[in-house]
Amino acid sequence: MKITSRLQDNRIGAVNVLAEMSLSEYADLISDNLSKNEFQRRRVSSSKTVYALLKDDMRRGCVIPPLVLALTEESVEIDRLSNAELEALIVDQASRLVILDGLQRTHTIIDLLQEIDKIDPQSSATPVGDMPVRVEVYVGLNRLGILYRMLTLNTGQTPMSLRQQIEMLYLDYHDPESRIDLIREADNRIVKNPHEYNFKDVVEGFNAYLNRDELPIDRTSLLENIRSLEKLSKENQDSDVFRKYSEILDDFIFQVVDLGGDAELAEDDLIGSSPFGRTVNQVFKKPQAMSGLGAALGKLIDRNVFNNLDEASEAIENIKMDNPEEFLVEINRSLSWLKNHTTKIGNAQRTFFTFYFRELLNPETDSYLDLQSAATTALRKYQDQNI
Repeated sequence: MKITSRLQDNRIGAVNVLAEMSLSEYADLISDNLSKNEFQRRRVSSSKTVYALLKDDMRRGCVIPPLVLALTEESVEIDRLSNAELEALIVDQASRLVILDGLQRTHTIIDLLQEIDKIDPQSSATPVGDMPVRVEVYVGLNRLGILYRMLTLNTGQTPMSLRQQIEMLYLDYHDPESRIDLIREADNRIVKNPHEYNFKDVVEGFNAYLNRDELPIDRTSLLENIRSLEKLSKENQDSDVFRKYSEILDDFIFQVVDLGGDAELAEDDLIGSSPFGRTVNQVFKKPQAMSGLGAALGKLIDRNVFNNLDEASEAIENIKMDNPEEFLVEINRSLSWLKNHTTKIGNAQRTFFTFYFRELLNPETDSYLDLQSAATTALRKYQDQNI
């Protein structure tokens, strides 16, 4: 290994070290750490053709793009270390290295060296194993810094889905011991039981609560949210707020599903070929409803309707549904109107649900605690402000 330069990254408070090493050195350095990064994706199998081509190119001496690692070493003053001392530090602390960018390329390098070694362990591996590769190492990164760099570097052949990025950013909020089961994309399960939710959907609702904005999270918002999380983490209150929000959501879903019973939208009542939700559970367990609830709770607290989330939870205990079948017809009728009269249907649905929960949970409205009446007044509010 030979360090060729080092640059201070002021955005994330770390030193970027550029090193050159052989493919064999890199494989030895990182091979035991392929699963150490809690944020990193699993190995991707859908791009075998692309990486097979890369493997063939490396046999021919192709220079691959730099691989990017992080070393969470904050106790050492990097500026005082010579290049030789810094090289020794990276090697000595190799078990703490995590891959920020280049996981698939790393697998390809290791696979190639192993294949060559099986064919001719005495000679064939040497030329390829000695090929140089550039490696960037961020030294001194904290957890949020790792997240930020991973999100900004995520532009490769197999980029993470938006859901993976969102789950990555809010991973600390996932509590396996909670009564609420938040299902991540990596779990390869679908939501089908009470108290089960897609982690991303709940996170979007929580984000709507924090920002008082029901619109969905996009890539730019994710990077901005890191700054919000930095502030929240200093106050040591973010996980508690997330827990309260998710419990209110779960309490609401459990309450309305209990009120709705086995009610289902009848075939004669279907509005169009694809209603928003045939059952109460289907209506409210969608991200549009969760984001609407989050944004509405935030706005109601800002307007002093509630002092905190605990008061909102008390109101939810008293919601009512006189006729589940009529409720399903009414809310599907409202959502069908949005589908037929708006261009950005998903955003319109989120805004509708924000109006819906503000009408439902505000004691000053005529639809207070009335699930069916709120569906009518929410649509009227949407039309007044958007048509």
